[in-house]
Amino acid sequence: MKALHLIVALTCLFTAGCGSLESDLCDYKCDCEGCSDREYDECLDRYDYRYEDADRRGCLDRYDELLACEDDTGICRDYKWDIACKGERDALDRCLR
Repeated sequence: MKALHLIVALTCLFTAGCGSLESDLCDYKCDCEGCSDREYDECLDRYDYRYEDADRRGCLDRYDELLACEDDTGICRDYKWDIACKGERDALDRCLR
């Protein structure tokens, strides 16, 4: 069984087969809203910046809570990606101040 886990880990390391939650969220948003390549890259950049800021200020737990909420509540309505994470976003913003 450990060999199987090692194979999966190595596959994830050397291929794009195991994307991050951030890239999955950008995929969902862009599939819904029809993003260009540039808009998709900007989505990823926003997550990268938010992660780096949260890491620098000791707020990774709040960042992870926001990502989990976005993953749990995200829905496409009339070609607009919508999430219900105001509380989690506010908690992260307070931590980042």
